Amino acid sequence: MSGAAITTGPAVVGSMIASYLFGCSTLQTYTYYRRFPCDRRVFRILVATVMILTFSHIICIMYWTWTLTVSGCENPDGVTIFSNSRDANLILTPLISTLVQAFFIYRLFKFSGSKTLAAFCGILSMLNLTGTLVDATTALGISTDRTTKNARNWLTILTLVATAVCDLVISIGLVYFLQRERRRTKAHQIHNIADRLTRWAIETGLATSMSAVLVIVFFCAMRNTFLWTAVYDVLADVYTNSLLAALNSRKSTRIRDTCVIEFSTGYDTSPDPVSDNPEVVC
Repeated sequence: MSGAAITTGPAVVGSMIASYLFGCSTLQTYTYYRRFPCDRRVFRILVATVMILTFSHIICIMYWTWTLTVSGCENPDGVTIFSNSRDANLILTPLISTLVQAFFIYRLFKFSGSKTLAAFCGILSMLNLTGTLVDATTALGISTDRTTKNARNWLTILTLVATAVCDLVISIGLVYFLQRERRRTKAHQIHNIADRLTRWAIETGLATSMSAVLVIVFFCAMRNTFLWTAVYDVLADVYTNSLLAALNSRKSTRIRDTCVIEFSTGYDTSPDPVSDNPEVVC
């Protein structure tokens, strides 16, 4: 393949997909604040923080793409994976993923009641954050020869594996404990809600974990190209959308008439359908 096909091309495609997902998250954020104006303050702050970080992430991607497509045309030999904006993005992505994972770890803990399981997921999430920050700090401190050789390959792979495993454990845990609660009751409405929440847990978990796996595959197989960076650019937006989808989905889990099942993530003013301790409210 030509140089542009493995450098500029993937970068542009990754930027386009990330921009589209950012638009989706913006709409979801509007829906969240309109739908849950009295939600717990911690969740409202979490959404605002994640969106600010995601917006900064998009700015970094756009600037990096500009340097590749515009500045890079004047100096093709100067096109590299790492730059100041790219290094900033390397810091923002693990911050976003850690905040989102913290939300799902909290939900998993409320469902399972297992401190060990929550602690294990928390360690994996912090490993991703710490390892990526160390990697990014090393890259920021290098002023010359900014190529993929500057990256600590083993550390990059370790952090990506940690985040993928964390997402899979959270998803599997949520599915298991949701189905456990489903088996404990004979109410048909509760079965429907548990099945719906199970599908959402699988979908959000697969979206984030498979994105991390794709980054690992491309990084190991073609680390000297920009293919892995294209997928990595999308990773933060996938996490943001998974968080907002989980929060907004609470409204649609209400059962017809006046009977609802609570699987609450903290909605204060009325029975919430995403409660971690299920109970029927009629």
